[in-house]
Formats: sequence, structure tokens, C-alpha cells
Amino acid sequence: MTFKVVLPILGFEDIKEFELEKIDDNFYTLKHDKVTFTLINPFLIRNDYDFEISQNEQEILQIDENSNFLVLNIMIVNKPFIESTVNFAAPLIFNLDKNIMGQVILEKYGYGLTEPLKNFIKNGK
Repeated sequence: MTFKVVLPILGFEDIKEFELEKIDDNFYTLKHDKVTFTLINPFLIRNDYDFEISQNEQEILQIDENSNFLVLNIMIVNKPFIESTVNFAAPLIFNLDKNIMGQVILEKYGYGLTEPLKNFIKNGK
């Protein structure tokens, strides 16, 4: 599914459109000619992940209480897989009704940019 970028991904401000492909219920890829990101459903591994986005960001993303949206986080895949890291500080929000997306920065929540996956998986498995 193609998404128009309305809140750019930091460092990739020139990219205005991405293709989101579902791998399974928890993993996705976000592709453009220049770059491919691996994304993870943060709620799969972190039950304390909770945040609010500003009214301005909600308006730009055209999200309200009736919107169908998806929250995913960029991950850096490493070998072994348990050594992969997740960026919880800057989730990607996808408005599935409008096919628009954006990255929001969660400065006040204290989430890390490169939190190890192994910190959220019991016994590293």
C-alpha cells in the first residue's frame, strides 16, 4: 500500500511517498527507491508503550477517534536477531483510511532511539 508522507522521516525529508508491505502481523517493510526500513509493531514487545501526539500532528495526519491507523517503529536488524534495536522515540503513524503517514517525535516520554530488542524479550528468546 502506498502512503503519502505528511510528516517526514528525519533524515529522509526529501521522500514524499513510501510503499508499506506487510511481512506478517508484527513486521513490515517501508520502501522507497533510495531506502528500505524494517518496521515492528511496538505493542508486540512492549506493553508499556503509550503516548499522545499533539493536536497539530493529529490534524496533519487527519486522525481522530474514528480513524483506522497503525503505529510502527523502525528497527535495525542485527545478527543474531535478538541484538536488533528499535527506535521507540520516533514512531511512524499510518492513517489507513487516507493513505498518509508521518513520523512523530516523542521527546517527553523518555523512549530511546536504539533500544535493544533483547531488553523486551524474556530470556533473550
